[in-house]
Amino acid sequence: MAIKKYMLFYTPMCPKCPKIKEFMEDKDIEKEWVDCATPEGLEKARELKVSNMPTVIFFDKDEKEVTRAKDIEEIKRVLENKQLD
Repeated sequence: MAIKKYMLFYTPMCPKCPKIKEFMEDKDIEKEWVDCATPEGLEKARELKVSNMPTVIFFDKDEKEVTRAKDIEEIKRVLENKQLD
């Protein structure tokens, strides 16, 4: 299944989030970054049942969730194993 988009859930005070943001920044995938310190971001996290920061959710072309990752090693495995659109 091909990955078309990702959503990165983060907070400004998260110590791990900057490294994930930096790592994901140049990936050639549609992206959406969600600041969970905002009311809108917190609501989106609740909708998708995200409780830990950082969390990256990968989606296919139909906007269906493919998988989630919480650290750079997991993200690397996802990107290596999934075909990107």
